[in-house]
Amino acid sequence: MKKYVPGFVAAILPACPLVAVLTVALICASIIGSSAAAITSAGPSLLMAVVCLHSAGFALGYLFSAVFGFKEADRRTVSIEVGMQNSALGVVLATAHFADPLVAVPCAISATVHSCIGSLLAGGWRVFGAKEGEAVAEGKK
Repeated sequence: MKKYVPGFVAAILPACPLVAVLTVALICASIIGSSAAAITSAGPSLLMAVVCLHSAGFALGYLFSAVFGFKEADRRTVSIEVGMQNSALGVVLATAHFADPLVAVPCAISATVHSCIGSLLAGGWRVFGAKEGEAVAEGKK
């Protein structure tokens, strides 16, 4: 679209991240809200499993990129990419292909958790910045 309608793309581009986050939040809220009883019964163990899964993803993404010699900004980017896998897609696929609505619950919780952890991690890294002499994720030197 950028090639054919660059003005339109430039106009809507600032709103795209917000629209994406709101869409995922609404999808997850719908699934979680309609399955509140099941989530309450399985809540602590399911929540801990999802938190551990995504925390390990963030940590291993950072660790392995450090082992392979990536710069700090690239390590942080890889960490975010690995930790923030698209659980919202799992919600959509689960609800489309399975009759039981509870199938989508772990994906919805996963999407919510990885969004929270990823946002906190990215915000923390923004506040504390890259190490001296390293480019930050936004490409500044």
